[in-house]
This record gives sequence, structure tokens and C-alpha cells, in this order.
Amino acid sequence: MTSLRDQIYEYFFLKEANSDIYFSEYVYIPKGARGVFGGQVISQALAAATLTANTRFIVHSLHSYFILNGRPDDPIYYHVERIRDGKSFCTRNVLAKQRGNTIFSLSCSFKVAEPSHMEHQFDPPSIHSPEESFKFYENHRTQAVTGETRALKFRDKVQVGKLSMDICQAIPKCERLRRSFDLIKSETISKRGESSSAYLESEIALPYNAWWYKLDHELHGLYPQVHMCLFAYISDHRLLSVCNLPHYFGNNIGKNRLTMIASLDHAIWFHAPLRVDRWLLYSLESPRVKDFRGLAYGKVFDENGVLVANVVQEGILRAKQTDPSAAPTEALHFQTFPPEIQPDKASNFQASKL
Repeated sequence: MTSLRDQIYEYFFLKEANSDIYFSEYVYIPKGARGVFGGQVISQALAAATLTANTRFIVHSLHSYFILNGRPDDPIYYHVERIRDGKSFCTRNVLAKQRGNTIFSLSCSFKVAEPSHMEHQFDPPSIHSPEESFKFYENHRTQAVTGETRALKFRDKVQVGKLSMDICQAIPKCERLRRSFDLIKSETISKRGESSSAYLESEIALPYNAWWYKLDHELHGLYPQVHMCLFAYISDHRLLSVCNLPHYFGNNIGKNRLTMIASLDHAIWFHAPLRVDRWLLYSLESPRVKDFRGLAYGKVFDENGVLVANVVQEGILRAKQTDPSAAPTEALHFQTFPPEIQPDKASNFQASKL
């Protein structure tokens, strides 16, 4: 098994420039983006911080801010500051710089694992498995759209540095959620058109989505720290898009034109070990959009339903009404519910065992 340092150098393209300073000449800017992909700088900054911590420590949280757009033609330098080294916790700050200008900042905390007799979690949403989701899309692979037959795009491949990731939209078991998911599908739009008059007033896409993610490589020999850094990379994918769903689909289709979307910050809380080469359910929701700022939450569950991480991001979502003379739309309100104990466990007041 290679060392943790060697694995980080290999998967995150980092090199040592000086004591606690690392750099990467790999800069990924997605097509149409204004700057470097946020997931890259998050993961590389976390990887740089990990290199300065004892291997007994595992990251449990990070908080970061995107400050400037990263340039494609300059290396990114990661300056790590050792804030604290304790018996149970250690803390690091990282500044990512290009040409001496800070483009990104990150604070992260590491902890030594210890046994605990207290545990609870929210259950995962009622979602079909990846295999069932694939089968559903395969069974509906072709359908008539304006007299023609077209293939449904049910999964994507996304580059994650030297690796690639399988993505599949999850299929909810709840019929109400299923109808909302249908509103954002390209085949629905092709069939019903891009005019709001083709949709009922009640047909508003919910600010909720869910995806299955998995790196399509076997990564048995990787340290847990590397899996967490790789997750930091993929956690930025599709997260902010959930904020737009109610405003661009269904009865609101064609009413708004997106002029700018960019991440402002990013936070992750790791609750349990995870593996990015196993299916992870990314359950996304947006509780608030206001002042052209959108807030997105992501709950991450492994294949066994264990809540392994929570992700939060705020982003800028500037838009214009396509009809300048149209009256401003009223604020949309969505109902939410408090947590409830599982019915089969309510009699003895115990949450379901993990």
C-alpha cells in the first residue's frame, strides 16, 4: 500500500513547493464556467491540509469561501497554516493563491475517532436503488416525442481529476416527487413545450432533487482521508442547481433567464467513513432563494442508508425576467415537516437502529 502522501500527490496533482505550501498545475474549468471548478479547489485545499496532519486524524468538517475566479493558465498554490494540534482535534487554515492573489479560503478540523454510545440520524428518502433506477430508465429508454423516437439520457460520466464518475438521477417512490422530477426532464419539455401555458399553475418543480454518485473505479487501497478528499470534489457537482428548479420549470418555464450562477461558499460535515467507489445517494434541497442568493442543502447516504455527510452551499443566482413588462412573481412557499420517530419504533421511543 502506497503512503497517504503519495496517494494525495497522485489523485490531486499536488507538489510540495515549500514547508506547508503545495501547488498544482492542474486547473479544471468546466465548459461555460467563469472560473476554476469549485470542487477542485475544495478537494486540493483539504488534501493539502491533510498532508500536515497526523494520519490518526480524520477530517470531520470544513468551511470555505470562493473569493476570486481561478485562472486556467496559472498554477494554484495552497498555503497551509497550522492553527492547533491537540490530542483529539487539530485545525488547519488554507489559502489558495494565484499570482499572489487569494482566490479561495478554507478552514477544516480533524478528529481522532472514538467510540460513542449515542447515535441518531434522519432516514434516507424513499428512493429506488441505483440498479432499479437504471432499470426504470432502460425500460423507458425510447418514447415518442413529436412523432420521433429519442433516447433518454438517464446517466452521465463526469471527470474527477484522473478518474470518472457515474451519475444517475434517483427515482423517488413518492408519486408527488416523481411528478416534480418529471417536470425537469428534457423529454417532458420536448413533449409539452417551453411555454408556461402548457402547464397547470400547480405544476411547479419542487426545490428538491436526488442523484446516485459513484466513481467508476475500484479504490480498495486508498486511505479514508483520500476518499473524503475525493468526496469534497464531487460534493460541488449539481448542488447549486437545485435552487433553480421552481423558477425555470413547469408553470415557470420560460419566465426567467439565468445570467450568472456561481458558488459563494461551501461547507461539509463528515459523520462516518465513506467510499466514493460505492454508490452514494445525494439528496438535495433548497430551503431559501432571496436577493439572487440561493441556499442548497445536501444529505449524503451510503448504500446501507447511513447518513455519512451533510453539505451546505450558498451561491449567486442572478436572473432576468424574459418579459420585462411582466409583474414580479410572488414568493413561492413550500411546506416542510418536523422530524418524526419511525412508527415501528415509536412504542419504545427508540429511533431505528443504524
